[in-house]
Amino acid sequence: MNSRKRDYLPWIVMSCLGLCSAACYGAAMILFSFFTTGISQELHTSISTLSYYFTIIVLVMAVIMPFLPKILKKLNTKFLYTAISCIVTLIFFLMSTFNNIYMYFISAIILGICVSFLTFVPVGIILDNWFVEKKGLAVGICWGISSVFNFIFAPIFSNLITQLGYRKSFVILAIIVGVISIPSALFGIHFDPEQLGRKPYGYNRKLLNKNNEQACGEISNKDLLHSPAFWILGVMIVLLQFPAVFLQLIPTFAVKSGFSLATGGFMVSAAMIADIILNLVIGASFDKIGSEKASLGWFILILISYLSLFVATQIHSTSLAICGAAINDTMYVYLGTGITALASSLLGKRAFAKGFSLVSSISFFLGAFGMPVNTGIAELTGGYAAVLGFWSIIVVIMFILTLVGMKHHFE
Repeated sequence: MNSRKRDYLPWIVMSCLGLCSAACYGAAMILFSFFTTGISQELHTSISTLSYYFTIIVLVMAVIMPFLPKILKKLNTKFLYTAISCIVTLIFFLMSTFNNIYMYFISAIILGICVSFLTFVPVGIILDNWFVEKKGLAVGICWGISSVFNFIFAPIFSNLITQLGYRKSFVILAIIVGVISIPSALFGIHFDPEQLGRKPYGYNRKLLNKNNEQACGEISNKDLLHSPAFWILGVMIVLLQFPAVFLQLIPTFAVKSGFSLATGGFMVSAAMIADIILNLVIGASFDKIGSEKASLGWFILILISYLSLFVATQIHSTSLAICGAAINDTMYVYLGTGITALASSLLGKRAFAKGFSLVSSISFFLGAFGMPVNTGIAELTGGYAAVLGFWSIIVVIMFILTLVGMKHHFE
């Protein structure tokens, strides 16, 4: 009976972590975008000004990121995530009463601190503690839960805001966030199986390797900074920030490329459906053939998606554009599921938590400017063909870096 509990508990932790992340992070970063039009109209401000809400959250996350491993180790994870869930829920209740744009910016600072604990870095650290085997699949399912959440609630809140207004919709959003995240955090999230007297999934088969890794102890910043694996991973995460925002750019991409806004909506829906499937498939592929080899294959598929999107804009093929958007969601998934698995492979057990959080902090700073760079290229060139070319070059560089990284693991 105990072995069965050991097997099931990691998956319960993963599911609860996925639900908490889906509700809190999804509401703050994805669903909030549906509220921006109503807020900007009532407060008589531009959407571009209100969009600094997202910039503030990303920059706050960049500041918090290097401290996450130590915080997660020192604090009781169950109560930490329960407190985060309660704070996020309260903020969305309060947003229904805001009458000044600066109140949203102040909220963004608090939300940035909270959702920092729900990004791919802390989620990857916790799941790395709970899984020795099936780690890629676990990460994929975890982010797949977020995809399902966004797929379900994005159209719901789009309609609710139209029918009820954004203030009442904020109250409904707060209730949904609280109902999903608070029980998940309180009853299912634990930092390390050893705190519960248990072992991670797959522990028995790799017991000797795990013990050897743990015996090595902590690493220093100097060790990390002298590691090629750290810098390879850093460059890749920075580069990923530019093409990974295509999902947010799809409506603009569609209109600027001569398609209707409705086509853009279908492209987003196709990408969100693909997101659910790809999280599972990509995660499983890392477990099956290894993160580096699998990454190379997924990069090739991403290049094919850019070619499909380019051809679609040239021949004005709606079906090809929708298909290309679905395939291109591979890049969005890779930023979460993929880069976590690759980081675990390149850095190893001993350096993963510290190295991944540090390098991700840098990428979050630069990622805050990913959207302006992409839209700037589109405006300068009069379309998105040059942007697709820019992203293709980035993918080729990441392909080469992955090949180099295969020979330069930290351990």
